Amino acid sequence: MLGRVISVANSKGGVGKTTTTVSLAEAFAAEGYKTLVVDLDSQANASLLIFGEDGDERLYDAIHAYTNVSDYLRENFLGECFAHMSKFIVPNASDVTYLDQTLDLSLVPATPGLRRAERELIYTLTEQGYSMTAIEGRVGLRLRQDMADLRKQYDIVICDCPPGISAMTEATLSASDLIIVPTIPDFMSTLGLDLFTGDIIDSLKKRGLSNVPIVLATKYDDSNHQKDVLAAMRDGARDPDIEYDMFETVIPNRPEFAANPIELGPRPSFNQKWPGEAMNTINMLYQEVQTRLAAQTKTEVA
Repeated sequence: MLGRVISVANSKGGVGKTTTTVSLAEAFAAEGYKTLVVDLDSQANASLLIFGEDGDERLYDAIHAYTNVSDYLRENFLGECFAHMSKFIVPNASDVTYLDQTLDLSLVPATPGLRRAERELIYTLTEQGYSMTAIEGRVGLRLRQDMADLRKQYDIVICDCPPGISAMTEATLSASDLIIVPTIPDFMSTLGLDLFTGDIIDSLKKRGLSNVPIVLATKYDDSNHQKDVLAAMRDGARDPDIEYDMFETVIPNRPEFAANPIELGPRPSFNQKWPGEAMNTINMLYQEVQTRLAAQTKTEVA
């Protein structure tokens, strides 16, 4: 069975995309799945959270060893060589343990220079006569080819996408089996939800795909306002004209979801990193994701 690709995306920042990516990746790795995280956000927070206590040093090493997503873009689209994404993977990236074993979790790190690399790509290809549509198509084709190969090497590939929709993000979404859209159930965070999910659907339809994004309510504080907005979001998901679905799992706004890898110290356990109710919530989300992936597999087999 080929591996599965999951993307975590939203046009708004600060909604819990990185926390969702890292916790879900570690949950899969803890269950014995060979897991890869592709960090596409120039803030590199997912990379730092996965690297752990020595995150700054290990990210510095990845930058100077050219094992990062920025160099993947530069080598494939700004140079004259063909470099598969597997060349830019840092194996054994996690320092988290489960049952006294380090998680089998690999990483393609992001770097602060990622946005600059994307701009260079667009400027260079535009000067060569490519339209934005052609650029997106070229990046998308390359990324989908690499993802197809990575599916053979890994059970699960999870991509942490930056805020907004870039050529790289659109390409990633088109290569994904499951698109998770973390969203805080409040007025400001949901203002552009329909527009964002609509943009995703339009982009996927143009590529002949029909992946419906799944919204994950995050940073839930149980206030009356958030209760009302969450109920409205669930009503919207049941509307046949609204093209998104929702997880039953709700991520609470709790300090357990704000892990600081430096404070955790070396080789923390999975339970230490996500203590108490955080672990219960992660397990609920993990089970829902597994159920959705299993349903996709049955449909494909049928």
